[in-house]
Amino acid sequence: MHAHTDLLNQVSSDLDADTLTLPALPDIAQQVQNAVADPMMTLPRLALIIAKDPALSARLIKIANSAWLGRQVKAENLPQALMRLGFWQIRHVALGMALEGLYQSQNPQVGNEMARQWQRSIELTAAAVTLLNHYPGEADLHSHTLALACSSSRIGVLPLLVAVERGQLSDMEAYRAAQQAIAVPVGAKILDKWQFNDEIVNLHQAWREGIGSPKPSYLSFMQLAGMLSGQIKVNDLDGVLKLYVDSGCISRVGIWRQPTVQADYQSILSALRD
Repeated sequence: MHAHTDLLNQVSSDLDADTLTLPALPDIAQQVQNAVADPMMTLPRLALIIAKDPALSARLIKIANSAWLGRQVKAENLPQALMRLGFWQIRHVALGMALEGLYQSQNPQVGNEMARQWQRSIELTAAAVTLLNHYPGEADLHSHTLALACSSSRIGVLPLLVAVERGQLSDMEAYRAAQQAIAVPVGAKILDKWQFNDEIVNLHQAWREGIGSPKPSYLSFMQLAGMLSGQIKVNDLDGVLKLYVDSGCISRVGIWRQPTVQADYQSILSALRD
């Protein structure tokens, strides 16, 4: 029996028994989550907590100044950025961006794959937020919820890449086989452990499980972003996009080729990546 088959069986058994060792939520993300849950929390106090992490602080300022929120007066510092983002949006955006710290390894091969997976996560995030910002309808959808679902979309690969580091998976081919088989349920377990809400967990499980309804929803925008960023393959992309036009999700089949849409995408992607 192949080593990755043994590991698949072991991980599946651990998942069923709820004994699988899962990565912890980064400290700064846990602090933000706890702070936002405090009914007495204020933006100045929250700024002091986030300021402990210079990288996250810089990222939030860049996001506040990107096309994510429109091209308004620039935020010059963290308190101004948090004011622009708003209290509830901060929680999801900060949580999502703090996950980058988990995608690191001293093993060059594993580190490269972790970097690739994080890059795909933020490409999905930038595409989804861009599409939602250009959504012409009135469905009550929030970019910060969509962004958290996208930024955590590949979290299930982390325990598998740790297994490669430890020699439990012999090589990257074995990792890819394991990824195909169990990354989604492992990811759902991680998000549940971190107390992400059911909506985020359900999106994690559903977004690559076949194209769903094209009606405006978090899932439809996540899957649209997946198709347009090349992460979901379909045989007739323009034909599928026509369904999303008919449902009112997007304004035209060629929306992704519009210069203004691409400029917004690159602005948001740069804020997430740099």
